[in-house]
This record gives sequence, C-alpha cells and structure tokens, in this order.
Amino acid sequence: MLITILKNENRIGYFKIEILNAYTPLYFDHKQKLSCITSAMNLIKILTAESQSNDKVYFIIQNLFLILKEKDWIKKYIFWELELLKILGYDLALENLVEKDLEGNKTVYYASSLNEKKYVPNFLIEKDIEVNDLGTLLNGLKLVGDYLDKTILRPNNLNYPNSRLLFLNTLK
Repeated sequence: MLITILKNENRIGYFKIEILNAYTPLYFDHKQKLSCITSAMNLIKILTAESQSNDKVYFIIQNLFLILKEKDWIKKYIFWELELLKILGYDLALENLVEKDLEGNKTVYYASSLNEKKYVPNFLIEKDIEVNDLGTLLNGLKLVGDYLDKTILRPNNLNYPNSRLLFLNTLK
C-alpha cells in the first residue's frame, strides 16, 4: 500500500491511498480462505482501538497472507490468532497453563479450572507436530475461540464475531 499525505496551508489535509498488492482477490475461489480473511479482519476491527497506529498489527496482517499460501495454513492460522491476541495484550501462554498426562501411550495436555478440565490439542504445545486431522485443528480453533469469548469479548461487552463462526462452519 502506498500512502501519500497531501496538505497545504489552507486545508487540514487528506490521505491518498493506493493498493500495491491486492491479495484478497487471490482467494475469491477458495471459500475457506476467504472466510478466514474476513474473520481475521473482523477480529482486528473488534480488538483494536480506532485511530491508533499499531505497526505490529500491520505486519501480522502481511503474515496472514503468507500463511494462506502454505499447505498447513489452518494450523498456522491458529498460531496467527494467538500471536494477534498476544500483540494486543491477551497472551494465552498455554505452555504455562497446561498439565501433562499419559493416557495409554499418548501424551495428553489439559488445562484445569475449578469447574472443568479442558483438553488442549498437542500441536498447541508441541508446535512441530504435523496435524493431518481436521477435527484436531477445529479443537484448536475452538479452544482459542473459547478464550477469546470468555476472557476478552464478554468482559468488554462485545459479541462473538459471526464471521468467525462462518469461518469455522466452512471448515466442517
């Protein structure tokens, strides 16, 4: 994006903005990725303060479009959401919250509270694990969504974004 600020002595000024690379049209034929972009932009709109600059958010948006080119884009998108929340001051820091158990021959991670014991998909802790199961990825998205809803949105009287629900539904 190219931004030019035009101003003279008799005017307040205005911005002239030109898009250098339009990435969204690349995904018009890919319903899931287009829905992902919509969900991500809506999260940014809801969670950021208006009229405040945030270079980190700008760069993370650029990263989103790089992620969408990857084979394992859904997994990387989940980490992208977590990074966005961290940049905005809502670091989930799962590694510090989970407990580890062995069930059979499998390692299982969970987070406990007074009311519940919540399963945490292994790839969120052991980041190098390859995930081929869509159900596991959906569990990761649900975990991040629950955190978003309970910790950020509800306390600030914000509604859960419909665009994120639509994105999740395109994956099922």
